[in-house]
Amino acid sequence: MCIYIEMKDLVANAFIDLLEKEKRREIRFSELDAYGARVIEVLNEEEETRAVLVVSRESQQAVVEDYSDLFEPATIDGSKGIRLKEGVGTMQLWERFCVSMSVRVIMAFKKIHMDEVIQLNESRSYRSENL
Repeated sequence: MCIYIEMKDLVANAFIDLLEKEKRREIRFSELDAYGARVIEVLNEEEETRAVLVVSRESQQAVVEDYSDLFEPATIDGSKGIRLKEGVGTMQLWERFCVSMSVRVIMAFKKIHMDEVIQLNESRSYRSENL
C-alpha cells in the first residue's frame, strides 16, 4: 500500500501536537521537514507500506493560501515558517484535516512528538554553526 503525506497533513498534526503539549503556535518549515521525515520512517517500518512525503516550497505557500482562515506566514528567528491564527484550536484542525486519515497514518503522527523533532533540529543547527 502506498501512502502520500502532504504538507497540510504535516502542518495540522504538528500544530495539534504542539498545542496539546507546549501551546506553541508557530513552526519553522525546516522543523516540518524533519517531522515529515520521521513520520515517513515510522510508516515505512511496516513491510507492506510505502509512504511518500509530498512537500515542496510551493506546497508550503499553498497551505498558507488555501487555509488562510487557519494559518498565516511567519518568520521565526530569521527562518520561514507558518503560524496558527489566534482562536484556532486542536478540534478545528482535527475535524478539518484528520477525520479522513487512516488509523495507521494517525498512529504514525502520534508516535512522533514535535518537541523532540524541534530539539533535534536545534541541536543539528547548533552543531553545523559551530563547525
